[in-house]
Formats: sequence, structure tokens, C-alpha cells
Amino acid sequence: MNRTTKNPSWNALLVVSLVANLVATGCARTQAPVPPTTEVSGETGEGALSDLDRSVAALTAATCEHGVRTFTCDECRYEVGVVKAEDALFDPKKGGTLELAKVSTRPLVESRDLTGEVRLNEERAVFLGPRAPGVVQAIRVDLGAHVRAGQVLFEVESPDYRQAKADFARATAALGLAEATAAREGELFARRICPQKDLLEAEAARDGARADLRAAKGRLLGLGLGDAEIDAVAAWAGSSGSGLLPVRAPFAGTVLERSLSLGAQALPGDRLLLLADTSKVWVLTTIREREVAAVLEAKARGPVEADVTVPAYPGRSFRGWVDHVGGTLDETTRTAKARVVVENPGNLLRSGMFAKVRLRVASAEGALAVPSEAVLEDEGRSFVFVRLEGPYFVRRPVVVEHSEGGLVEVAGGVKDGDEVVSRGAFLLKSDVLRSKMGAGCAD
Repeated sequence: MNRTTKNPSWNALLVVSLVANLVATGCARTQAPVPPTTEVSGETGEGALSDLDRSVAALTAATCEHGVRTFTCDECRYEVGVVKAEDALFDPKKGGTLELAKVSTRPLVESRDLTGEVRLNEERAVFLGPRAPGVVQAIRVDLGAHVRAGQVLFEVESPDYRQAKADFARATAALGLAEATAAREGELFARRICPQKDLLEAEAARDGARADLRAAKGRLLGLGLGDAEIDAVAAWAGSSGSGLLPVRAPFAGTVLERSLSLGAQALPGDRLLLLADTSKVWVLTTIREREVAAVLEAKARGPVEADVTVPAYPGRSFRGWVDHVGGTLDETTRTAKARVVVENPGNLLRSGMFAKVRLRVASAEGALAVPSEAVLEDEGRSFVFVRLEGPYFVRRPVVVEHSEGGLVEVAGGVKDGDEVVSRGAFLLKSDVLRSKMGAGCAD
């Protein structure tokens, strides 16, 4: 579609030119005479049918008193609801102020207005505490801090952690001894110096040491250590033997709550720090029983989009989509719970906010749609300007069914693929309604 970018004075000149040209050229323009038709006359007056009530065939067949087809007459074409707009008026490079759009069949989209509440994405929110009892020794982050995955949030001095490290160091050393012993016994047995029984006992001890080491490593993994940290523990026997256990972020996010104090006793399961990824949040809402089927059917065909607004940001809408519809109905309210995932740029949405949710539910059926600015009104009737042929456009009546997102679903008067005037259509309306101001051949 064309867009206009010229200055206001040039656009105003074109508007005046459009109307003036239609009046000034008049019937002086040379046209081949067409024999009068008795099918439909171009007469106007009391009791005459409006052009909106007549077929396109009848309108194009009508002739005027100048002996030409009415719709081609520069003075009379308004009588059959026709205007003339040359291609230049649709070209922004030439200062055109009009724009064309094609009628197309689109899925029916209906809105469902619901209420809900903003919640954290529970799949990306976690309360953190130590994995072993201890005393809080260091706090590395504060409220509102944005942290990366694996970053240390706080540390506790834990005797259990110290013991687990010692067990792992001993298991590592024991395995080294067991493997060396098994290797030596294997060589002696091969040289027939020791009996096979000694070899079997050495190999069993080696396998047992391996199992002990795996168990010790598993405990360290369970306390939150990574492989690199565990490898460093193997050399712990000669060190100071610190029991400082780090608590790390499992994913990147924001610290939303903190209940930590230095020197406090911390136990596994304590909710000491809330970490959440707030780039997306949930809005929990409810869908009425009679609307559940439509939402589920639309969701099966594709994403059910939603617009979310909150009182904290009037005039601003947040984009989302329906992620889940509950499998049961509340017996009292006859509603099903639904979860909407919402984009949260700038972390503006906060858990606990009241929200209004507008679901855009598309049906399997289609409807003809045109831009909303293409639809005009005359005495309570809606119409659009449809291309007749060449530069000629004719008014056609439509019935407005539904409006959504700058589009209007219409019935009657148009068909899929028709070209209609969208932006600037009101200029054409001003010209075609000259008959109501006394213009025409009777002047």
C-alpha cells in the first residue's frame, strides 16, 4: 500500500484539485455517445433508489442526459456513486494522499475480556538455601541484583561440608593405594610369586575403593559443587580444610527477596533468598465455561494471543499468549483456570499486580476484512469505495460484523481480492455526495 510523505500544503492542493477537477471538467470532456438504456436511468429525486441499493451492472449500464454512460460523465457520475481517482493520487512520490487495500479472507477474531493476577514464572523462580546445615559467613548479593548462572550468592560454614570434602580426599587416596596394590599383585601372580587369591583380594579392594570414591563425589555434587571444584578437593588433605559452602544461582535472574543475616544458622529447606527470571511472567486468569471450547480449539490451531494491561501503567499493553488451560472447572464459579505467558520488558510487571487480559481468539472460519479507515457512513449505512475499472471507484454497501486491530470484518458489497480505497477514502465521499448539495447536470 502507498504511504504519503509530502508537505501539508501540497496535500491540501491535491484535495482541492480532486474536487475542482471533477466539477470544472464537466461534460465538456469529449466522450463517445452511448445509446440511452431503459434498464436503469440516472434520474434522481424523490422515490429514486440510492446507488447503494442498485447492482453494479445497473449502475454501469445507466446513461445520463449527455448521452454517455453515467459513471464516465465528469458531471453526473456521482448520481451512481462513482468517483474518479487517477493513479497519481495513489503515488506518494507525486504527493498522492490516497491508499489502496485488498479485500482478503481472514480468520474470525473475537476478543475475550478477562481479569487476572500477575505471578512469577514458577518454572524460573526458586527459593534458595544451603544444602547442608551451617552458619552464614558471607552474603554476596543484595535485593534487586541481577546475577548470572553459577554466581555465588552467599556462603555458609558447614561441618557437614567439611566432612564430605575429607571423605572425598580419603577416598581418592584409598583408590590410588588400591590400584597400585592390585597392579603389583597382578605382576607377582604373572610371575607365579603370589597365589591367585592375593590378586583377587587386591582387585576387590580396588573396586571397593572406586565405589567409595563415586559415593564421596556424589555427596559433593549433591551439595552444589561442580566438577572443577571437586577435582580441587582431591588435593585438600594438606590444606586448611575450610568448610565454607557456596550457594550458587542455578540460572540468571534477579534477587527479589532476601532473609539472610551474617552469623545466622541456616538449614536445608530454609527460604533465604528468592531468585527469579522476570523476563517473562505469568498472568493467571479464568475462562468462563461457555468459552472454554473456543479457546481450546483456537489454541490447537496456533498461539492464542493476549494483550495484558495493569493499572500501574495506564495506556500500555504487554504482549502474551495462552500457555495452559486447566483441565477442571471450578464447581462454584463454573470457570477454568488459564495461564498467560507475558513478555516483561524492563521488569515492569511485578508479582501480585491486578491485570486485565484481552484474548484474541481466532475461529476456523474466515471472513472478509478491510482496513477500518476504508469503511465510511452515509445516513446510517456503511459503505466502501471499490475499484470499478481503471480510475473509477464505486460505492458499495457493507455490513460491519466485527472490528479488531485496525481491521473490520464486513459482509456484502465486496469479494475476496477486490481493491478498496483505505486511507483518504473520506475525500472521495465528499465528492460523491455532491448530489446532496445540489450539484450535477441540473446546475
